[in-house]
Parts: sequence; structure tokens; C-alpha cells
Amino acid sequence: MRFVYRVKQLMLVGGDMIAYFFGFWISISLRYWHAPTMEQINSHLSLFFFLYLIWIIINFIIGLYDLGKPKVRQSWQRFAESAIIAMVVSIVFIYIYPYRSGISPKTILILNIAIGYGLSALWRMIYDKYIGLHSLRQNVILVGLTDEAKELIEIVQNNPHGAYKIIALIDPSNQVKAKNFPFLDVYHNLITIRPAITNHKADIVAVAPYIQQDPSLQRELYELLFWPVQILNLPFLYEVITGRIPPSTFSEAWFLENFNNRKHPIYEKLRRVIDVLAGLIVGVFFCLIFPFFFIAIKLNSRGPILYKQQRIGLGGQLFYVYKFRSMLALSPDGSAEIDGAQFAAKDDVRVTKVGRFLRKSRLDEIPQFINLLKGDITLIGPRPERPEIVQQLENQMMFYSLRHIVKPGLTGWAVVHQNYTDNLEKSMQKLQYDLYYIKNRSVFLDTSILLRTINILIHLMGQ
Repeated sequence: MRFVYRVKQLMLVGGDMIAYFFGFWISISLRYWHAPTMEQINSHLSLFFFLYLIWIIINFIIGLYDLGKPKVRQSWQRFAESAIIAMVVSIVFIYIYPYRSGISPKTILILNIAIGYGLSALWRMIYDKYIGLHSLRQNVILVGLTDEAKELIEIVQNNPHGAYKIIALIDPSNQVKAKNFPFLDVYHNLITIRPAITNHKADIVAVAPYIQQDPSLQRELYELLFWPVQILNLPFLYEVITGRIPPSTFSEAWFLENFNNRKHPIYEKLRRVIDVLAGLIVGVFFCLIFPFFFIAIKLNSRGPILYKQQRIGLGGQLFYVYKFRSMLALSPDGSAEIDGAQFAAKDDVRVTKVGRFLRKSRLDEIPQFINLLKGDITLIGPRPERPEIVQQLENQMMFYSLRHIVKPGLTGWAVVHQNYTDNLEKSMQKLQYDLYYIKNRSVFLDTSILLRTINILIHLMGQ
């Protein structure tokens, strides 16, 4: 199911690499005022190929490979940011690690960035017009109407450049009329499934769980085994499109089936090595910035520079998490709470001016290198919550404690998709994201989260 999304991303990456190489050829031609010789190409190519890989990573971090179509101004802003960062990183790299052949290709580099990113932008315009909206997109027919089906219809409708298009709804229970979804064809009889597939050239039929045992539906689906169409459970399609586990699947049997084999010794050992290395690097950075943050926080408000707070960790164990103070110190322990634990809210009046910057840049989390080194948290996982808030949420949401079957993280899947979780609905969505991460943990997903987190840091999109 994710194949189409990955193919589209690889097409964008491949087009960018071609643009950079073509820009490389033009840049050398302009630099020497003649078509480049093989000797000139070979003397530069290995260095620039390595730089192009760095540029691709920068593009991913900035969001150039997100398939949702941004506004035109946003798109050009992303290209400008990527080009500027690529130029700075490349120049620093060349000065720190001088190339062995003795060349200093600063002019070629600047020309290559300008031409390469210009050609990349042209490629993106061609892609959006002729490929992004139409090619490889899969047409979906929904069978049965649920809250999750309604949410999917809204999400897909608001993202016309995504990998899926819902083109019809079959509602045998007559819950809706065509006017409720004017952009969809609505049918009310199960025998219309095959005609609807033919008429709409559907690629996927997604069936709601409550209707799957209907004998007439099973007969229709059996016939579809001979058709070039995928038959999926609606909850699975929901998971693929949203990156969340649908609440309708929450049951002991489902969690036993999907979470029972979550332990991977080699993967866990690799994560621990990375945690220690990251903790050491962040610890050095902490020592460098601490004097400046000490002065800024002290001058801005009274109270401690650092504070610690209890959180729930692996297996429900308590531990203390460390942070730079970003709120007013309203209680003796330096916290901002005088009436018990509470959610932080957007534009919270308790946040100081310095604290607002710390939270947006997530620099307030830097002291958690201590937790990384101690093993209380890992680099990527569900964010740890306070015990008082966990108790509230466990009383309102079954299976909430499943977040604690893996070690909490410094950043996570929910962090890169959500902002503030200041009510029950958003907390439920956060749980859905966390359970998705636990079910699908992998090196690839961890890398994606890490790069998206860097994008949040660059754009000051922290909470």
C-alpha cells in the first residue's frame, strides 16, 4: 500500500539528482568556457556526488518530498531554504575536509546550486502538472459508513495530490444520501460493487468491519478475487493514509496479534548505541550553551535554570526528566503549576519570553541528554507523560497503558504529526499515533522521524 507513495518520492529524488548532475555539467562549462573534458568531470564528480546526497537529505528535512501540495509561496520558500542550507553545508564541508586533488570548486559549487536547484524547481512544476495529481493515484471505493470512513473521506478530499482518491461509497444501511457527499457517487445496494468498480476504474475496495460478515457481501467479494482490484479492511487503509491506528480495532485480541512480536534484539542494541552517542554529543552541546541560557533565563524570570519532573517510563516505571525551565516558577519546586498537573496549551500565559523560544526550538529538551545516557528514554519513542495525567487518561481511554510497553523517546511519531494535546480528542489521536509507531517500529521509520524532527527544529515549530 505504501508502494505508490514511495515510488512518487523516488521519482522526485531521481529527478532532483538528474537536475543536479545536469547543473554540474553546465557549471563546469561556464567555469571553463568550454564543454568539460572527462578529466575535469572525473576530478570533481566524486566530491559533488557526495554533496548531492547531502542535498537530498536536506531536501527531505525541509519537506520537499512531502507529497501533499503546499501553496506556491510555501513551495518556493522551501526551495530557497534548501538551496541556502545546501550551500552553507557544502562550503563548510569543503573547508573542513579539503579535497585530495587540491581543487577548490567554490565557483562551480555556487553555480551548481543555483542551476541545479533551478532545474529541480522546473522538474517539480512538470511533476505537479503531469504526474503528481494523476499518475499512480489509486481510486478507492468504500463499503460501509463508519466514523473512520467519514474521516478518511474528509482527509482525502482535502489532499487532492495524495496517493488515493475516494470515488464512491456503498452504504447498504442507507445512512447517507448523495447530497451528503456531493463529490462521491453513493450506492445503497451491495450488488452495485462490481458495476461501480467498472464505472470508476477502481483499484481498491475497502470494507468496514461491521459489514464483513454479511453473506451477500462475501459473495460479491469472492467474485472480486478474479478481478484486478485489491480488497482491504477499512481500518488498514485508515492506518496507511493517516499514520494512526483506528480506535475501532482496539481490542485485546488485536493487540496480542500485532504487538506480541515487538522485540528485536539487534534493533534494540543498535538503538542503545545510538542513544549513548547522541547523549554524548548533546551533552557537549549542553556544556557550550549552558552559560548563555543561564544568563537569559535568570534575567527573564525568577526561579531555577533547570527543573525535573516525574514521568512514566518503560513498564510504568517512574523516572525524572530534566529540562530548561520555560515557564514561570509558580510553585516551590520551580514548576508552573499550583493546582496540580495540567496540560500545556497553545499560547500558554505561563510561558516566559525566553521560554517561548526554547519551546519552539525544543532547546528546553537539551538537558534530557542525562536521561538518554541513563537509559530512561531513547532517542525515538512515545513522549513520556506525567503520572497524574497518565492516570486521568487511563481512566478515560482503554489500552492507554500500552504506550509503556516500549521505552519513551526524546521525539516520536506523534511529535512530528501533532502540536498541543490539551483535550481528550487530541490525546486519543496521540495514542493512535503512538500505537502506530509501536506496531511499525523500524530503522526506516526512526530515520524518517529524526529527519522530520530536524525540520521542526529548523522552522521553530516546537510546542
